[in-house]
Amino acid sequence: MTGMLVMVPSVHVMMRDGQMWMDDKFVAGLHLFAREWGGPTRVVLRQGSAKLPFASPVTAADLPGELRLIAQDAPISAEDLRGAQVVLGTADDHRQLDLARLCGAVGARLVYAIEYPLQTRLAVARLDLARRPLRLARSVQWLLTQELRLRRALRSADGVQANGYPAMAAYGGLNDDTCLYLDNRSERETMATASEMQARAGWNGPLRIVHAGRLIAMKGTQDLIPTAIALREQGVDFRMDIFGAGDMRQAIADDVARHDLGGTVHLHQPVDFATGLVPWMRRNADLFLAPHRQSDPSCSYLEAMGCGVPVLGTNNRMWSELARQSGGGWVMPMGQPRKAADIIAELNRAAIAKASAHALEFAQAHDFHSEFRRRMDHLHRVAAKPA
Repeated sequence: MTGMLVMVPSVHVMMRDGQMWMDDKFVAGLHLFAREWGGPTRVVLRQGSAKLPFASPVTAADLPGELRLIAQDAPISAEDLRGAQVVLGTADDHRQLDLARLCGAVGARLVYAIEYPLQTRLAVARLDLARRPLRLARSVQWLLTQELRLRRALRSADGVQANGYPAMAAYGGLNDDTCLYLDNRSERETMATASEMQARAGWNGPLRIVHAGRLIAMKGTQDLIPTAIALREQGVDFRMDIFGAGDMRQAIADDVARHDLGGTVHLHQPVDFATGLVPWMRRNADLFLAPHRQSDPSCSYLEAMGCGVPVLGTNNRMWSELARQSGGGWVMPMGQPRKAADIIAELNRAAIAKASAHALEFAQAHDFHSEFRRRMDHLHRVAAKPA
C-alpha cells in the first residue's frame, strides 16, 4: 500500500475575514499530486496576508487529503510530518532547510524541490535593493550564509528535484538522486495545430511581438518600451502586445503615451492562461520577447514554445541552455534593448518559421504531463528505497 505523501510548499494561504484564499494553479496542482500519488496526502501551509494575484476562496473540503495550517512564522514540527512515507519540501524556503532532522525523527524519506541557484537569488536582491546599498550588503551576506545551509540540506535529502537547467547545474552534483524537470503549464492538446503553424509561416503583415507575465524589474519589463522605440527608429514594421500585471504596469502605460506608441504597442489586462493567453498566442504572435534579468526557470519560455512561438530571450543561464537544446529561438544580451532590436530587425520569415517548428517540437516533448510524470516517478522511486 502506498504511504502518505506530505507536501510543504513555499506558497502561503491568504487569510481574509476568516476565509482561506489559495492560488488557483496551486489548488489544481494539489489535486493532481493527490491523484497521481495514489495514496493519502497532507499539505502543510503557512497562513499569510500577502496578496495572491490569481486566488479563490476555498475550504478544507475543497482540497484533497489533509490540510494542516501553521502560523506565518511558526517552524515546521515533527508532528506536521508524522505518518509520512515521503515529504516533498522546498529548498528555496530557508525555513525548511532542517527537514532532514524532522524526517529522520518520524521515519520519512525527504525530497527537496529547488528552483533558484545562488546567482539568481543574488541577482534578484541587486534588482530589488539597487538603491539601498547597506541593505543590499546585508542581504548578500545573508544569502551567502543561507547557501551553506542549503547545500547541506540538499546533501542530506533522499532525493532532489531541480526545476530548470541552472538549478540542476548548481546543485545536481550534491545528491546522487537528482531529477531534472522543466515546469510549465502547456498540455499537448492545447498546443499549436498544423494549420496555425502554417498560417504563422504565411503571415505577411507586421512582425507580431508578444510579452506576457509579471510586469516587474526581474522580468526585464523596463526593456520592453525601449526595444519598441529602437524598432521604430530602425523602421521595422511590428506590433507589440503586452499581457500582465505588476508594479511596472503603470510605467508602461505612461511610456506608451509619452512616446506616442499607442498604434503599435498594446497593453492588455491579464487574461486566463488556458482560455485567453494560449489561444491568442497561437493565432496572433510570431515572436515572444523575454528580456528577463535573471535565470529563473520561467514557465513562459516553454509555454510560448508550445504555442509555436519562438523566443528571443536574454543570455541568462536558463534561456541560454534552453535555446541551445531546443533551437526554438535566439539569445540576446541582457539589459540592452537596442541589441534586441538589432536582432529582431535581422529576422526573416524563413528563420522565424524554422525556429517556430523547433520550439513546438521541443515543447511537445516536455509538456506539462510529461514533466509532472517525471516528478511523480521520482517520488515513487525514493519512497521505495529501503530504510
